[in-house]
Amino acid sequence: MASGCGLSRFIAPESVEVTDMTVTSPSFMDTHALPARYVCAAHGGLGRTPPLRWSGVAPGSTAAFAIVVDTPDASAGAQVNWVIVNIDGHTRELVEDARPATAVEAANTSGGTAYAAPCPRRGDRNRYRFTVYALSEQVRLGRGAPLRKALAAIAERTVARGRITATFEAAG
Repeated sequence: MASGCGLSRFIAPESVEVTDMTVTSPSFMDTHALPARYVCAAHGGLGRTPPLRWSGVAPGSTAAFAIVVDTPDASAGAQVNWVIVNIDGHTRELVEDARPATAVEAANTSGGTAYAAPCPRRGDRNRYRFTVYALSEQVRLGRGAPLRKALAAIAERTVARGRITATFEAAG
């Protein structure tokens, strides 16, 4: 079983069986460096979301997908950079900087409703986890829904999940 977004202070672990999915990106390999274009402008980036692809979910078995991007080891403590829910259940990839029409962005740790591009402190090397969740049903949340509420709604509906992790080191 794959692990969740790792933010147990937001959502309690569930005792349901969750299927593993495979998540990849044409822009980086798992556990390798995140290309600079996907980080904040302070580090020379464009602040775009990277393209993601996922597989391992039976066709028709998923009503929607959600993506949570988090930074488990940021200097200031664990952070959620992005929460997007209600990606159509037939979707198996998002292109760079995509925001599907059916999808809803919830609040991130800083309270914003958009992708908070990785922006580590100078000299820090952080991990960024891109976790895709297959959901049994759509999540009934509006844009900017509170982070805790969004993560709980995802946890309650998760039937499968997978992750790709990238790193980024800010020059000191």
